[in-house]
Amino acid sequence: MKKIFLLFAIVLLSSCATHTSFNDFYQSNQKESEFSFGMNASFITSFLSDDDYEDIKPLLKKAKHIRILVFSENSEQMNMKFDRFIKRSQFEDVIKIKDDGDKIKIFVLEKEDRIKEIVLEVSSDGDLVLLGLKTNLTQKDIDRLLSDNDISFN
Repeated sequence: MKKIFLLFAIVLLSSCATHTSFNDFYQSNQKESEFSFGMNASFITSFLSDDDYEDIKPLLKKAKHIRILVFSENSEQMNMKFDRFIKRSQFEDVIKIKDDGDKIKIFVLEKEDRIKEIVLEVSSDGDLVLLGLKTNLTQKDIDRLLSDNDISFN
């Protein structure tokens, strides 16, 4: 009986430790934002020029939806809340850029060698912008996107 209870507890705890998607954060904080926006990724093409679309076409082909939150009045509080969310979830911090007080961070959530979500955090002039993109990208897709746009990190 103890073994069954222990096994049940382990299964229960491991299910609680699963990753949390940006969509959860979006849903719980959307009302506190100055601006929120969500759309299916296939509609993004209608807002882009042909040149811009060609640049990010491989990314959009494997994207499902995009969510954007903008905070102005309560940006510091939301920044701390977002930092807690990132620490609790299994997002990996992949890029940090700091310039004249502006900060950009990019986080990814990977599962089985696929990037399932990309989250961009931009802090500038007291504003906080969070952008989440649900994807199904492989490393090969990312490499192709970078090489097609002549981007390198050397």
